[in-house]
Amino acid sequence: MLTKIFAMFFPATLTLLRIFAGFLFWERGASKLLGWFGGNQADFFSLLWIAAILEFLGGIAIVAGLFTRPVAFILAGEMAVAFFMAHFPRSFWPIVNQGELAVLFCFLFLLLATTGPGKLSVEALLPDKTGLRKLFSRFYPMTLTLLRVVTGVVFWQFGAAKLFGMFGGNQPELLTLRWFAGVLEFFGGLFIAGGLYTRPVAFLLSGEMATAFFLSHFPRGFWPIQNGGERAVLFCFIYFFLATAGPGRLSLDGLIAGRSSKR
Repeated sequence: MLTKIFAMFFPATLTLLRIFAGFLFWERGASKLLGWFGGNQADFFSLLWIAAILEFLGGIAIVAGLFTRPVAFILAGEMAVAFFMAHFPRSFWPIVNQGELAVLFCFLFLLLATTGPGKLSVEALLPDKTGLRKLFSRFYPMTLTLLRVVTGVVFWQFGAAKLFGMFGGNQPELLTLRWFAGVLEFFGGLFIAGGLYTRPVAFLLSGEMATAFFLSHFPRGFWPIQNGGERAVLFCFIYFFLATAGPGRLSLDGLIAGRSSKR
């Protein structure tokens, strides 16, 4: 029953995920390309300038839901290159090498390349004469699983940093708000990565991230790129989406459901 209720909202959460991911990505491009939001303009024809163009125009295309699959695929590749060139040499762990956003964007865009933009998009009004929709959609179960596992592992790192001081983090005092956040992030990240009780846990974590954004980030300013709330926004809408999409086939939830159906 709970699964059916959550699944009803899948089209809405997919659209919200696409729009907010595109908006956050556009912010990053505008910062590099035009110097907006306090950013530094990249030198013309440098690698950073090319990345800025991809992020600025790609972000707009993703928000509008136009050429979503090919654009998302290209942006996923850009984020993978950015992670391995700029972040991975510093450390394996994204929370240490500051590559969390690159990792999340990469797998999120891979998902959008397979799901498409959803019903509320420019692309939904156009006929598919290329066959790309059918081609990319075959890989949706795989990209859903990858997004869920990677998001859970990255989220777990934040919990481990808060609860146990791992990855250079500072442990909070017991029973403070930050301590409770650490508990949710540590155990919630493990549950999401394993695909266990995915829908209710993802819904809970989406609410936690929304609360974190409005309590800790929004008072500093409206734009997530300036108030430091990009990760909170991205996590919020990824979890909101997972609450409706479920964990995918390769998950503990799927294993439990399979065993129950055989009885």
